[in-house]
Amino acid sequence: MKATGKVLFCMRIRLSPACWLVLLCVLIAAPKALGCNQLTAGQTLSIRLLEPVSTYTAKVGDPIHAVLSQDLVCEDQVVLPMGSKIEGSVRSKHKVGWGIRHETAALELEFHSATVSPGVEVVFTARVEEVENAREQVRNGVIHGIRSTNTFQGSINSRLIHLPTWNPYSDTFLIVYKAVFPIFPEPEIYYPAGTDIRLRTTTEISVPASNSAAEHGLSLPVKADSGEFDKFVEQLPVRAKTTANIDADLLNIVFIGSESQVSSAFHEAGWHNADPHSKHAWMKSFYALLNNSGYAHQPMTTFHLNGKPEDMDWEKDLNSYDRRDHLRIWQWKSAEMAEPVWITSSTHDTHAVLAVKYKGFVHHIAPNIDEERSTVIRDLNFDGCVKSISYVSRAEMPTNTHNATGDPIHTDGSIAVITLQDCRPANPEFVFQADSGRFKPGNYAFRYIRKQILTFRNDIWRANIIYGAYDVGRMTWIALRRQPAVTQYTPPERGPIEEKSGWKAQASIPSSDAEFALTDQINGLECCGIPDAEAEEHLPSEKLGEDLGVD
Repeated sequence: MKATGKVLFCMRIRLSPACWLVLLCVLIAAPKALGCNQLTAGQTLSIRLLEPVSTYTAKVGDPIHAVLSQDLVCEDQVVLPMGSKIEGSVRSKHKVGWGIRHETAALELEFHSATVSPGVEVVFTARVEEVENAREQVRNGVIHGIRSTNTFQGSINSRLIHLPTWNPYSDTFLIVYKAVFPIFPEPEIYYPAGTDIRLRTTTEISVPASNSAAEHGLSLPVKADSGEFDKFVEQLPVRAKTTANIDADLLNIVFIGSESQVSSAFHEAGWHNADPHSKHAWMKSFYALLNNSGYAHQPMTTFHLNGKPEDMDWEKDLNSYDRRDHLRIWQWKSAEMAEPVWITSSTHDTHAVLAVKYKGFVHHIAPNIDEERSTVIRDLNFDGCVKSISYVSRAEMPTNTHNATGDPIHTDGSIAVITLQDCRPANPEFVFQADSGRFKPGNYAFRYIRKQILTFRNDIWRANIIYGAYDVGRMTWIALRRQPAVTQYTPPERGPIEEKSGWKAQASIPSSDAEFALTDQINGLECCGIPDAEAEEHLPSEKLGEDLGVD
């Protein structure tokens, strides 16, 4: 018996490496065996709010209702279909109130389930990663509001003018100016119905075994054969030009459909036409600049294609003057196509700066224009305006280049050919209403008193020679930075219908033209001990600008 025991003991020792190998193989193969029924944490979900949310009225625990605006794809299969109801709640929030305790607002939303169809619910946990085109910043799932004194006029009257002095209230004229100046940005956070938000899941998603888009009656656009468009696409120009004949944006989308279908598609998706340049438009732009707010019909710089200005322009913003999705559209005559053809350059503005070279404010764009292409497709597809999509590679299109202002541009070199149809929303009960649930921040007396409190609080901390000297030094360093070099770009993979990369990249700020970022880049990193400094400082410039030069 003892001998037998020794033999078995030895066998266990000899087999242990093999057992460990088998166990390792099982662990590696387990996720693949689960397939798309068990998605790991870290999935990106694009949602759209069904009702407004605000720090002014929200309470912890209040429900948040949204809808999935883009299919969640796994191995070329739609596992969470567009149009699914997304449920969440307010996890935490604090408002500015009178401005005594907080300079900035904060809001944390958490989402916990998706209703794919009646009786079919998928449970998960997801946090906010980005609010698209918002002036607010998101860190660790918490949305941090703006500081109302962090504006162009606030920077000038609170610090630069007081630079030679020790006393922030030594100038009687400035005291009166601060008391009566009518424009003061609203510090509370407010998002209307239709706001696009990007989530990141923090737990695994267990998807029902039977869960396809077809089973839930959803009509998905067909992925058309790119071969039928090859000859047609070869005839198209590669990029638009400025009025000075300088290479500008690359052409990355083609629409096939009538003019009414193009206009209807963007209108249903919540996009707006740009106002023509005029004194009235300039005044509205200047007000949005000072108020740190959005301008839905912000004018665009005219670009030319074969000497012809754009036939249409569309843009989509939220509450930020310098962040927007926008595109220009030209009608293209082609003997190859029986239906009208419209070629498009689409980019996403990320910030605006004061450029000495262009004698005004200039928008800068996110480098990856493929992500903006995905955003356009997502918005039109959500409203059922897309019949088919095809991606056609273009050998002559540069994958790494610059636009007219020197911003780097990265692309996979493909152009999306989109055949339009009459719009049929994926979720008919959701109708985009830009003015739904207007925000009411309080009466005039309350807002005036809050303004004085916040202004005094800001001046105590920042309107002095010490902080002013630091700020000017930092601005000088920013202005003297070198132009970032174009790096090699590796394009992301695309899913069966849309590209998987559905979010915006933050662009660095080129400054070879002695550009001065007049937003958080002006106000800079706060010194230690300043209350609420952690709420919005040390972030990229995201606050202001205007299309007076070339965007």
